[in-house]
Amino acid sequence: MTKLNRRSFIQTSIASVGGLMLTPASAYADATVAQKPPAQSPAGPDDIVALADYCLQTTYDNLPSAVIAITKNQILDTVGAALGGTNEPGAKEIREFTIDMAGKREAAIWGTSIQVPAQDAARVNAIMADALDYDDTYERSFMHPSVITIPAALAVTDMLGNVSGRDLITATALGVDLACRLANSAQPGVDAFIVGWHNTSLYGYFASTFVAGKLMGLTRDQLVSALGIAFHQASGNSQAHLDGALTKRMGAGFASYAGVMAARLSQRGVQGAKNILEGRRGFYYQFHGNKYSRDFLFEGLGSTFAATEVSFKPWPSCRGSHTAVDAALTMFAENKIEAPDVESITIYNGPGEYLLLDFPLGKKQNLTSVVDAQFSNPWVVACALVDHKVGFEHFTAAAIRRPDLLAMVKRINTMEDKSLARPGGGPGATRLDVSLKDGRTFTKTVAFAKGEPKNPMSPIEFRQKFLDCTKKAGMSSAQAQALMADIQQLETLPKANTLTTAMAL
Repeated sequence: MTKLNRRSFIQTSIASVGGLMLTPASAYADATVAQKPPAQSPAGPDDIVALADYCLQTTYDNLPSAVIAITKNQILDTVGAALGGTNEPGAKEIREFTIDMAGKREAAIWGTSIQVPAQDAARVNAIMADALDYDDTYERSFMHPSVITIPAALAVTDMLGNVSGRDLITATALGVDLACRLANSAQPGVDAFIVGWHNTSLYGYFASTFVAGKLMGLTRDQLVSALGIAFHQASGNSQAHLDGALTKRMGAGFASYAGVMAARLSQRGVQGAKNILEGRRGFYYQFHGNKYSRDFLFEGLGSTFAATEVSFKPWPSCRGSHTAVDAALTMFAENKIEAPDVESITIYNGPGEYLLLDFPLGKKQNLTSVVDAQFSNPWVVACALVDHKVGFEHFTAAAIRRPDLLAMVKRINTMEDKSLARPGGGPGATRLDVSLKDGRTFTKTVAFAKGEPKNPMSPIEFRQKFLDCTKKAGMSSAQAQALMADIQQLETLPKANTLTTAMAL
């Protein structure tokens, strides 16, 4: 690995564009600080310039071997989740709509031989990848980075035709890193869901633009302009989570479409805003009350990568629910607890998880959609108790009407416990208190669910997840194994667009 560092990128930006002020006074690690004037100097470049330089100058040889390995796992995981989500509500409709609209044949809809315009393919494939809620998570910022980078990366790879596996890995790793850096830097210490943002959607506009611009070989000015075009569209709120709406699954797709389109428009000469992050109506000012940390944005730039902190999901539900699933499965197995034995269960979570997954209790018990089920701790705990597992079969229109699961959900209560919040951000711990009909009680607390770097899935579990997803899509075991092998040796492929061909059913 050839090491690049933050200083080299910033110095390059200063030399070409002007003085960039990066002082302790401009770094706000405490999100409770008072609002301040925009940090941007009229003569200095916006911080987006240094990020664009980092994106464009970083090569495959600059990536640590661990990041390369994790990035390939992210691609494998995302492709599997997307194929498994092909016919899920929301994904099915957007796929059929896109096929009906047709257009120039540029990039494949995964799992088919159908090609559509690249930005349309990115949108469909991202929505498919998000539909099962089985995509990876950057927990510190409550964001799913792969679903907002990999669909765009593969769509552009198909469109260009000459992108190598190494180039695909590099663009993906950078898109993930930059999305996570931006999310970390904005209102640090504040839960985005409590504020009302859906970080996956919001930062997806930037991530997909970085990825597309990198692969398309945009110049610095073109990439900055593309990011300005994307910023003009950036959005994503968490109301869909609260309402159990299918649009929760679509935000990553809207962002991926916009990022690919922004890069293409910029390449044709369309100009976007330049003072994207620190301008008077820039991202930090307009979206975050001008509360941000430049230290979090630039710390370790070029030497540390967000991919090393990504968690992979062992269960198809909101990542915040996984400490509850883990606690439930472990407790019930260790103590041989069966559903008829249980008098009551109380789930305790910190403020963020409580508001998203536990409250209001009536809504979390009386589900009206599959999305409701994916965001209900009482539901996943009931599934773990009754069926001793949590899987695809628990997140269907039929499952949420099962009498045995509905009866168990009614015995589950939820409570807020601020002590369970995770310091530094990310999904907090879950404590389960279980009372049995014979008078015995049990307690189990899980702070780090399976799938986190501190508690990873085993290689066998990870591969089996991919095979389960591809089987759900109707792919044969032989085809799935061959696709897995292609992704695992991606850096050897001279043309990475062979991946989407290998996915076609």
